[in-house]
Amino acid sequence: MKILFATSHFGFLRNFEFAIRELARRGHQFRLMADRSEKLGGLRTIENLAADYSSAIALVQGPKIKDTTWQPLGSALRLTQDYCHYLHPRYDRSLKLRARAAAQTPSVAVRLAQAPLMRSQPGLRLLRRSAHAVEQSLPVSQEVIQFLQAEDPDLLLVTPLLYFGSQQVEYVRAARLLGIRSVLCVGSWDHLTTKGLVHAIPDRILVWNEAQRKEASKIHSIDPDQVTVTGAQAYDHWFATTPSVPRESFTRRIGLRTDQPILLYLCSSPFITPHEVGFVKRWIEGMRSSPLKELQEVGVLVRPHPQNVEQWANVDLSYLGNVVVWPRGGANPVDAEARAEYFDSMYYSAAVVGVNTSGLIESAIVGRRVYTILDSEFASTQEGTLHFRHLQNVNGGLLHVASSFEDHYGQLMDLLSGHLQGDDRATRFIEAFIRPHGLHIAAADIFAEAVEAEAARDQIPVMSNPETKIWHRVLYPLALAVQAETRRRRASARRVKNEEVFRDKDVHSEETQ
Repeated sequence: MKILFATSHFGFLRNFEFAIRELARRGHQFRLMADRSEKLGGLRTIENLAADYSSAIALVQGPKIKDTTWQPLGSALRLTQDYCHYLHPRYDRSLKLRARAAAQTPSVAVRLAQAPLMRSQPGLRLLRRSAHAVEQSLPVSQEVIQFLQAEDPDLLLVTPLLYFGSQQVEYVRAARLLGIRSVLCVGSWDHLTTKGLVHAIPDRILVWNEAQRKEASKIHSIDPDQVTVTGAQAYDHWFATTPSVPRESFTRRIGLRTDQPILLYLCSSPFITPHEVGFVKRWIEGMRSSPLKELQEVGVLVRPHPQNVEQWANVDLSYLGNVVVWPRGGANPVDAEARAEYFDSMYYSAAVVGVNTSGLIESAIVGRRVYTILDSEFASTQEGTLHFRHLQNVNGGLLHVASSFEDHYGQLMDLLSGHLQGDDRATRFIEAFIRPHGLHIAAADIFAEAVEAEAARDQIPVMSNPETKIWHRVLYPLALAVQAETRRRRASARRVKNEEVFRDKDVHSEETQ
């Protein structure tokens, strides 16, 4: 079959590399497209795929969705729904998520949602459903319709679909109009809870596990029968990876002592930890001031998050002894060399520590104990996020959690002193969250079977709704007003950004002097 895989940018397809490879091995044809470029190396992954399967995989340029009269209104209505969604009690501890949603939502919608008569849950449901009804009546992008007609795929795959203001809904809606089956591929553990809503529900949703199936139903009102659990195909490779170099070679290469165990600290994304350097310094300084020799001398490898490296550019931790920040510029594991280095970092560590990152899951797959410290600085992005609670709760939980640095150091001492017995919590978590079909069954295989099964289903009828034309006449003045406001906001944002750039340059110049 011919599959079109549409994504916001190619970085998202890194999570589906092995599933794409498996489908290509089965003889299916792929057309891979992205709405925009990215800087984290996702394109390298796709280029390698295309080189390995030149007859089966091709990159295509997606359509440029014009900023027509209707597009700004559609985006504003979706953002309004997303904001109402984050005002639900389940997000009462997620103040940062709420603030992020509010910052992207039109101010008039924020004020309306916060009005006395509207901010109750029934009022918010009314606002959200009204916005949804109007948004669904808007015309589908003609550019997308024409693009899908030209590509003529047997099946449309789309990811991530849920991002705030995403125009990927146009692909799902256009596919439905043309009778093309569509599949949402959930790429990460947090996408269903930290992004926007699924505003256009595809015919099939592929998720990692039962926890995500429940999220799809409870949060996004998706029929559970439309959801297929595949496992986390993004992590298949870690189950078969082995070290690329001996331990001594690795420690010497990164600049740590060979005679001491290593603690790996995995940094988090900018949203989770915008200012992580201070926290890491406090963590290491506490160990070095400990009366216990094991904590005074243990090696520490700090690995910056690839999206959050700037804060580490000039950080010097040498005064703390046997500590290294590596790789200094961050590294997204999108190719064989980067993956090998990342795996070696996890494999040769005695334990892994982090605030809230998917790297904690990957470390568990490699067989390492995973630790975290609940800190007030990150309250909104640790227990204030629903996906972090998976690490605490699924099948007994994965994390070794401490509520203070002192408790955490005690946990580390138990580990470093060899007093701990075997711990099967990582295995139990992986069985439920990563490979629910069996530890030895690759998720990519299940993913491929689910895609083939969806494509084999009966063709869906081509849709049409002549009543929407009446709505278009009614909504046209509102669409023009939103379009004008959107242009004003963009112009204002550009001015603010330019001012910040000039200000940063001035500050940098002063600091240099």
